Amino acid sequence: MDLTHEAPTPPTTPGTVTESYSAGGHDYTFAEFGVGPGGTAGNPAAVEWVRAIRQGFHQAEPTEETLERTLSWMHAERVRLRAAYPHAVPEAALPTRRPVATFTSWEGSLNVGRGRLLRARLISEVTVRPTHSRRGLLRRLMTGDLDRAQRDGYPVALLTATEATIYGRFGFGAATFNREVSVDATTRLQLKAPTVGTVEMADGEAVRQLAPVLFQRFHESSHGSVSRVAYHWPEYTGEYAITPQKADPEVRCAVHYDDAMRPDGYVTYRFEPNTSYPLTLTVLDLVGASPDVSIALWEFVTSLDLVDRVRFGRAPVEDPLVWAMTDRAQYRVTSESDKVWVRVLDPAAALEARPYTVRGRIVISLVDSMGYADGLWALDTTSGRPWWSASPTVPAPPTTPPAGPCPRCSCPTGPTWRCGWTCWAPCTSGRSRPAPWPRPG
Repeated sequence: MDLTHEAPTPPTTPGTVTESYSAGGHDYTFAEFGVGPGGTAGNPAAVEWVRAIRQGFHQAEPTEETLERTLSWMHAERVRLRAAYPHAVPEAALPTRRPVATFTSWEGSLNVGRGRLLRARLISEVTVRPTHSRRGLLRRLMTGDLDRAQRDGYPVALLTATEATIYGRFGFGAATFNREVSVDATTRLQLKAPTVGTVEMADGEAVRQLAPVLFQRFHESSHGSVSRVAYHWPEYTGEYAITPQKADPEVRCAVHYDDAMRPDGYVTYRFEPNTSYPLTLTVLDLVGASPDVSIALWEFVTSLDLVDRVRFGRAPVEDPLVWAMTDRAQYRVTSESDKVWVRVLDPAAALEARPYTVRGRIVISLVDSMGYADGLWALDTTSGRPWWSASPTVPAPPTTPPAGPCPRCSCPTGPTWRCGWTCWAPCTSGRSRPAPWPRPG
């Protein structure tokens, strides 16, 4: 097969970093660059990058509006784009300016408990064109970004995984989970106590301006919450969704107010087109500054006329609504999926940041094939403030299985974990050291 040889055209944005790489007889140029001002005209390489990710996720070719909106939020968030460009392609193939692998990251934060926000490297848009897979492109992109993140002092990296089997080998593990739930609304939601505040219908544009402030209050008070970027607000309020590339005029909004009529939560939702029963309302986003606010918003959406059930695809596993309901049978979990995957880059900084309720001292052995967190680490909470350090000694092995759920699959504990996995110290690479007790037969 004849190849069309073109000089690779890496981006020329200020701050661009490039390097060459060869694998399987193919030559590539790797580039790392930012998104500058000027939209599509000022960022031709970023335009091709966006086209590549939409192709990777089987989405339609981006419209001009989608490109402008995407580049706008990336510029605002100071996103770093990474890509791999082929040096040669066959006749009629996509040009060398279109990357065959993509990767992006930016700075965010993770709530690790009691209002403590931990600086985090957020990773997204990871794709490799199928015709260029298994050549080490993803590993090179991932390693380069994690190396940079560790040098820049990020304790953790976070991502959401569309294919869970990919990221375990890079040391990521599922840390938070979402549930898709369905709440029966054929009768008014019966709660054990009256709700607080009031709820009013709201204009979508006003909610778009209000939502970032209210979400920040939620983020600062919600363990496991991850910061959001600007494109969420137009999507959740119906102004414009980047994936389908259109506005959604059917989205409605409501705001919750405290007793002093100050806004402290909101909900956005859509009635699903349906000519038969049950009539369904889908919640797109529900944010409350406290559990009481969230429950009041649930009471509002389940009390609307011509609604038989309410669905929400991002309900927390420990949903306060369940405990507030008189009849828990009205609340049904239809599916559960992992949400945030975490990769520890600095064990001392990451685990020292979170709160602990027990005082004592333990030593944990971390096995990290990529080397970021490998070693023995001592945790000391005897002073009331957690303190982590590298430990020179190995602790005595346990003689009984650990308490609590299995860190590998979260199944309940027993004489051994129900899944049969035996583990001494869970590690960030998804592997474990064998424990001294036997695996069940």
